[in-house]
Amino acid sequence: MANVEKKEDWLLLVHQLPPKPTNLRVRAWRKLQKLGAVAIKNSVYVLPFNDKTYEDFQWLKQEIESSGGEATVFRAGAVEGATDDEIRAAFREARDEEYSAVAGELDGLSGAIREQKRGGHLSVGRIRSHEADLDRLHKELERIISTDFFRASGRGPALTAYERCRKSLLASQNRKQKVEAAALVSPGSVQLAQFQGRRWVTRKNLFIDRLASIWLIKRFVDKRPRFSFVSDGEAVEGGIAFDMYGAEFTHEGEDCTFETMIKRCGLSADKALCAIAEIVHDIDLKDNKFNRLEAAGLSAIIGGLAALLKDDRKLAWQCGPIFDGLYELLGKGEGEAKERSGEKRSRGGERKRAPRRK
Repeated sequence: MANVEKKEDWLLLVHQLPPKPTNLRVRAWRKLQKLGAVAIKNSVYVLPFNDKTYEDFQWLKQEIESSGGEATVFRAGAVEGATDDEIRAAFREARDEEYSAVAGELDGLSGAIREQKRGGHLSVGRIRSHEADLDRLHKELERIISTDFFRASGRGPALTAYERCRKSLLASQNRKQKVEAAALVSPGSVQLAQFQGRRWVTRKNLFIDRLASIWLIKRFVDKRPRFSFVSDGEAVEGGIAFDMYGAEFTHEGEDCTFETMIKRCGLSADKALCAIAEIVHDIDLKDNKFNRLEAAGLSAIIGGLAALLKDDRKLAWQCGPIFDGLYELLGKGEGEAKERSGEKRSRGGERKRAPRRK
């Protein structure tokens, strides 16, 4: 039986841009490219509907309108003049072009590394330059994957090209350089040093992802953080934005902001944090990816507090102890599991050492 793809709900952005400012057209086009939107008609762009894409289009709509343009965002079950299959094909074609471009750059970088190594011209400076290029291409690849809504065929070859290039660069380094490179990319205290005593900015009307991220920042990232809660599209100069469009820390691929922060800040080895991340993911994205039983209870508690307090700062303050308790509970559970495992091994060992009967 043929595999029939489900019926899609689409999100459409229709806009009209003024002649000035002259750079608005370029800015809007670049934003649409980064969001992965596809043009189906002149000045009409489409994305598959979900909470994230709706929020992205709303931010772009606000930016266009603030510059004197007009924009409308609406949800549609069908798009006139194009079938769902045709729109999906357009998305896959657009992503395949991007994957192909990145894969080509990665293969070119791999070739340059091999040629320079063969000729004895691969200096430390060139290795550092190649590392920067590889990091840039990796970020671009991650961006494309985050907008690859319908699994374009070019994803696999692009990932293979990245892995091939990474191995070529690793093989080109001597032992000392590998240790230094590992220290540079290790997301530990060196990376966190730039986030001390900073202003952190996110949207008003906090809920699970932003509340959990605030707790994470206060407890594990910034010892002296300050927080600002702003309206959509508003910015704070010098602030580090999170869970906002274009933010330093936000949704990446299938990850919510809390998951992104854990990975980017080098905290993935903390099992209790990873367990909380699974709970936050299930509540925030509503996809039951991890099917955490704690999700319903935590969502109800925070929803109740939000309705009661109606103040973002008070809510963030009150939720801190909830996450502290959850972290302690999940961490303790991990420790007790290890202890029980150790006790079983110990008892097994005692039985093996029991004296033989004479």
